[in-house]
Parts: sequence; C-alpha cells; structure tokens
Amino acid sequence: RFCTPPGEVGFADGFAGKQRIDPSQTVGDFVLWTRRGQPSYQLAVVVDDHRQGVTQIVRGDDLLDSAARQLLLWRALGYLPEPTFMHLPLVLGPDGRRLAKRHGDTRIDHYRAKGVPAAAVIGLIAFWSGVNGVRQQLDAKAFMASLNLDTIPAGPKTFTDEDDRWLLSQAR
Repeated sequence: RFCTPPGEVGFADGFAGKQRIDPSQTVGDFVLWTRRGQPSYQLAVVVDDHRQGVTQIVRGDDLLDSAARQLLLWRALGYLPEPTFMHLPLVLGPDGRRLAKRHGDTRIDHYRAKGVPAAAVIGLIAFWSGVNGVRQQLDAKAFMASLNLDTIPAGPKTFTDEDDRWLLSQAR
C-alpha cells in the first residue's frame, strides 16, 4: 500500500483546468502490489510512462482523480519531469454509462468490416468535438487542423442510435 500523505495535490489539467485533489480524503491509502503478485494499475502506468519518456497524458475525465495519485507516485519515485495531463469527456452509451459491449458492437473494427471509411469515424469525432455542426466525413489532417480545445463541449458525448445509423450509411 502507498501511504497517502494528507493534503491536496495541485496540477493544471490541459482541459479541465486547475485541479486540487486530496487523495487522502477521496481514496486514502491505495494498493501498489496486488495479491496476485503484480503491480497495481496506478504503479504500472507511472513506471511504464516514465520508462517510455511520456510527458503528456491524455485520457478520459473519469480518471481525473487518478492523476493526483499518480503524481504522488511520480514524486515518491523521484521521476522527473512530471507529466502534464489532459482529461477529455468520455463517450457514453444512450443509458448514460461508459460506452461498452453492453451497447452493442461499437468497435472501430466493426465499422471497418461494414465498409465504413475512417473519414466517417473521424467526422463523428469531429462532430462531438465541436469542429462541425453536422456529421460529415473528414480526413485526419483536416480534423487536426480544425480541432480546438476551446470548442470541445465540457460534458460527456453520447453515442446514439442516430450516430450508429449515420456511420453505417457512410459505408462503401
């Protein structure tokens, strides 16, 4: 177990803004090594990111509070430089839960096998990200040139039946 020191861990999140999280109040001490003799997720990602030279971490906003625990581990292990974080809104199913198998097959491979071009998937992500006001195909270069963090809506995105139908309608 990692003995979590009391007090807030402050960091600037590239999307969520300034954060002050007190892991001692939210989770307390946390596991570093599992009963199966393996490192926990928190320890594994910190060591792995450091070994690979990762300095920018982008992930879903459901993991925002994990950043504070991971920064405590970076500091305890003496790892420098500390990474920067950006926690983006998740894509949810129509029931408001994290998009998963229970919502049907929403994997990229599923749509690829149905003949949906990558530009359609990118276009849907662009639509969710505030790049386009309508669903339309978009190539990766155009998406990257148009993406602006300031236009991404703060709340979660919902993968709807309409999104699914639109993707399938784009199949070749």
